[in-house]
Amino acid sequence: MDRLKMNNFLELVLLFAIILGTQFSSALQLEGLSTKKPRITKYTMKPTSASATSVPSSLSLYRLNGTSGATCILIQTDGLLSIQYRDKYGEDKEADTFMPDQMDISGECWEDESRVSLGWKGFVLNIYFSKTPGGERWYVNNVELIYSSNNKIFEHVDRPGLDVKLSTPPGTLLFPTPVGKSYTCEQEVIITMFAQDENDKSGHLAKLYLRELRMQSFMYKSSNTWGPTFQCSATGTYRDETAPIAVGSTLAVATVCTVVGYGLWRYFKVKKFQYGTMA
Repeated sequence: MDRLKMNNFLELVLLFAIILGTQFSSALQLEGLSTKKPRITKYTMKPTSASATSVPSSLSLYRLNGTSGATCILIQTDGLLSIQYRDKYGEDKEADTFMPDQMDISGECWEDESRVSLGWKGFVLNIYFSKTPGGERWYVNNVELIYSSNNKIFEHVDRPGLDVKLSTPPGTLLFPTPVGKSYTCEQEVIITMFAQDENDKSGHLAKLYLRELRMQSFMYKSSNTWGPTFQCSATGTYRDETAPIAVGSTLAVATVCTVVGYGLWRYFKVKKFQYGTMA
């Protein structure tokens, strides 16, 4: 009877491990399928215009020089800014503006931090760069948008006269790239910005759409010479490791349960054999 109970117990433990293993496999399959979703872009291409830079006419090149005159930051993209707001009739609206070729460009360049400000039509877009603690990689730690709700782009806005500041949330880590290389992504990159101040009265939300993005910071070069390319992932995003870690931990627990169950079964089996021998 004891042997029958132990066999039943072992079978239950093995069944539990098989179920968890199946869930683990399904999770990986779903994750793989999710990367195959078609990307939906908000626009095709901005109107082409003559450009003095040696880049395709649909793209714009923005350059920030350091105090020495050497290039510090280069950004090449076809960009669109879209802002969601509410009009005085209580309807939700969207206002769009392309990032033009000609910008008011300013900023600061230091050893481990830098900033570029791009200004056009009453908007100021600040992009902040940092290096990782060891200095091996650079990344964008904040994207900030500043403007007035009086901007003509907003038709019948519900709350005129507000100074609006939207940004990515604290702890942002975008485009981590080895120092000396340029981040490159053919897929459309979308950066969402919203008010971080709980007293914000605008209720605005902004999305920055960047197509065919190429970006590099901490360059210190005298010309528009890019570093070697560092490609983004297939979807243009970064993989969230939280789910795989959780599933892996569950599988580890299932494995431990299986080993423990088998150990108990062996223990009682040997113990019963010894009692039978003694008898």
